[in-house]
Amino acid sequence: MKFDGLLKALEFVRNRVHRELPLQQLHLFLIVARQQGITMPELMAVLDMPQGTVSRNVKALSHYLKWQNGIAVPHGRGLLRTLPSADNRHVLAVYLTGRGEALLEELARCLEGSDEEAGLPSSGFCRWSTVMAGNREHARPLSHRAW
Repeated sequence: MKFDGLLKALEFVRNRVHRELPLQQLHLFLIVARQQGITMPELMAVLDMPQGTVSRNVKALSHYLKWQNGIAVPHGRGLLRTLPSADNRHVLAVYLTGRGEALLEELARCLEGSDEEAGLPSSGFCRWSTVMAGNREHARPLSHRAW
């Protein structure tokens, strides 16, 4: 079937990250993977989401500590991290963590060979995600490291 590769990838992410990972968070993760260093305002524009929704989803995909009974308890999925933007220290830029990079590479391997089934050129996940998002100029190779 035409969408077998996409279904395979979604099942992989649900099993690898969390069974109830919202599609909104997966979409945000893939946008950051495609354009590491994207700022929060840029994410708001690309995803057409309000600031609070983008912040909440970035936080859920990041690693953070929450105090419970005087003890710092780790929360979040640990896939993203934020740093002040190089252009404006008051704006946060979003990057994949090592765990996020590893997930992206596993997802790319999961999708290998699925391009032909989906009727796309055979060139791996980066081309697939770019075609799905409709934005070729921001494509990044999987080996890209922001730091």
